[in-house]
Amino acid sequence: MTICALFPGQGSQYIGMCSDLLDRETEVRLIFAEASEVVGFDLRDLILAGSLEQLTQSEYAQPAVLTASYALFDSFVRRTGINPDYAIGHSLGEISALVAAGALKFADAVQFAASRGALMHRAIQEQKGRAGIVVDMGQAELENIVANIREVHYVTISGYNSPNQFVVAGEAGGLRLLDDLVDQAGGEFIPFRMMPMKADAPYHSELMQFIQPEMEAMVSKLAFSEPSFAICSTVNGEFIRAAEDIPRLLTAQLLQPIHWIQALGQIGRLGATIWMDVGPGQSARNMIAEYDTSITAYSLDDSQDQSKLLAIYAAVIQTYRGGEAR
Repeated sequence: MTICALFPGQGSQYIGMCSDLLDRETEVRLIFAEASEVVGFDLRDLILAGSLEQLTQSEYAQPAVLTASYALFDSFVRRTGINPDYAIGHSLGEISALVAAGALKFADAVQFAASRGALMHRAIQEQKGRAGIVVDMGQAELENIVANIREVHYVTISGYNSPNQFVVAGEAGGLRLLDDLVDQAGGEFIPFRMMPMKADAPYHSELMQFIQPEMEAMVSKLAFSEPSFAICSTVNGEFIRAAEDIPRLLTAQLLQPIHWIQALGQIGRLGATIWMDVGPGQSARNMIAEYDTSITAYSLDDSQDQSKLLAIYAAVIQTYRGGEAR
């Protein structure tokens, strides 16, 4: 059994996430307490009793999602002894994956996520651009529309979520034109301003260049180690080869599109058989379903999914031991 862990990004947060784990496990409470000390506010109180409006703001959402993802991962590994063979992280999720693989200390990652979120929120405050999602349209057709608009306005595909779902970012005028052209072609453009958990900003595009000096300074202060399992980066769709590669990837993240489907393809070709959503909600699990309907993913934030995953693992172990016995 070959397991790929999928770590979601911003947008997977919700009020009440990890509440069961917080009630049940001392270790999870300690994880949230450590994160709260790092960021300077009560993260547990925010996710259990705060407002979704505040939790959606990048400077709060990012440390919250990272902490929830790490808590879910740590709890599962402690209880089962199961570690993934591979991992993919969706933007912020790549930082969660690095923590899970021991390549970045948890406290350092929480501080970085909070600072990164605050930098990213400036794109909204300074109205650097907007974003949305295009569905029911193939990649080649959307790329052609984007190329035509680029002759007049800056727009780009900023995320490849599935063969028929893409995040786009750009200038407001360019996105209005894209909306018209996508509609004429039979697709649908949904602005992030109409989606309550999405930040309406041009993340993962050239419009984020203005924060690069600060991002590079933040990353330069972090210490990295070799990941304990293989991580396929969504910055370039390639595997992280060494610890010294990580700073370059993290500083490039917000200027490059999220190559999610490219990373899924890389690991799929290596024979991954179990796909495990390690984060709040089921956004990574749902994106897998859109990527390939023949693949089943399991969410660690869903008790029924966890039970199914453990049953599969137990059956594989039993088969293996039976083979040894013969």
